[in-house]
Amino acid sequence: MNPLKVGYFVKMYPRLSETFILNEILELERRGVEVTIFSLKKPNEGRFHPQTAEIKAPVYYLDELEPKKGWAVLAENWPTLSPCRAELWKLLETLIPQNDPQLMELFFGTAWAAAIAVKSGLGHLHAHFASLPSTAAYFTSRISGLPFSFTAHAKDIFQDSVNQKMLKEKLKAAGFVITVTEFNRRYLTSTYPSVPAEKIKVLYNGINLDFFNYEPDLQREKNLILSIGRLVPKKGFPDLLEACAILKQKRIPFRCVIIGQGEQASSLEARNRELGLDGLVCFAGPKTQAEVLPHLKRASLLALPCTVDADGNQDALPTVLLEALGTGCPVVSTTVSGIPEIVNDGKNGLLVPPNNPAALAEAIEKTLSSPDWAARLAREGRKKAEERFDLKKSAATLESYYRQSVENSLPGIHAETPAASLAGKDV
Repeated sequence: MNPLKVGYFVKMYPRLSETFILNEILELERRGVEVTIFSLKKPNEGRFHPQTAEIKAPVYYLDELEPKKGWAVLAENWPTLSPCRAELWKLLETLIPQNDPQLMELFFGTAWAAAIAVKSGLGHLHAHFASLPSTAAYFTSRISGLPFSFTAHAKDIFQDSVNQKMLKEKLKAAGFVITVTEFNRRYLTSTYPSVPAEKIKVLYNGINLDFFNYEPDLQREKNLILSIGRLVPKKGFPDLLEACAILKQKRIPFRCVIIGQGEQASSLEARNRELGLDGLVCFAGPKTQAEVLPHLKRASLLALPCTVDADGNQDALPTVLLEALGTGCPVVSTTVSGIPEIVNDGKNGLLVPPNNPAALAEAIEKTLSSPDWAARLAREGRKKAEERFDLKKSAATLESYYRQSVENSLPGIHAETPAASLAGKDV
């Protein structure tokens, strides 16, 4: 069997969040898939997961191209791009009237990516997120004639700023679309009824169950609440602080550790002081997966009170909940979006309504006060992780989709695309 070669389009690589992308590429490479990464931006976080060093894929940064040298990039790669010139010019004709420097920059970047894809013998293109990365994959697909797909997550489809006209065009043009929850699939099929429903496939993100392993007899620190995530509104950390204040008022013993960084850091720390929670709630900053693992194995429970932001932004399938299930850490979360597809309330965790600190405090208290019951939740959580969120199974399914796409594609034949709308851009 010929090696399967896939180009991955992402917004920024590597990065500390979005571990599902890192894990997916790692597992595909373990299965023999040859991956090439096209990153729209260079990393700016300064910290990376150790597993990043295991990635074999070459990485190309589209923002390394100087916009003024776009034509020079075309000239340099013309021997490769010349056979694609009809689609290349057709795409350019749709972009020039929009007089948008960013779209033109993306055009030259994706022309460069198309040349690399052809020279590298890639058979399929895939993007993570239905926003700008999928637009880059779409442009590259149109120029090169290679089939493309993308994974739709949450912010990229729910947020008010989503360009629905452009997203519909990409949903129609893609060979298939992955989304990470049944909730998302229902949203996409109802919002874009002209897109064939069978094209949108649910594939849950997987975690490495060997890394996030389960030790049934592990002694956990009593009354330790853990929470992990970017400090942004959709994670609901203000509700967690309010819940901790309720626990304090009720004289429930506890200690809470919050791992993460983000735009709300200062306001959360200020609110923590206002509530008199200094010494009870600790902000531990960002950590890698390897650094997070001991916390998951020590905590009495993981609380993640997700909510829906004012602009519609919300989590779809929070990876940290999957990791908690994998390690047997009981979870308390909310009924937002696809979270009920992770947590079966009362069976492998507890769910409460979003924006309800009193209900959150009650669920935390119930879990902390019933260790035997919490242990049963943990066992069921591990079973759920093995059944639904096994990275090996999800990567095998994804590989089969890619192989089918390659087998069905006609090399060198471009799909007919209208001199289309391409109105506006994604962010």
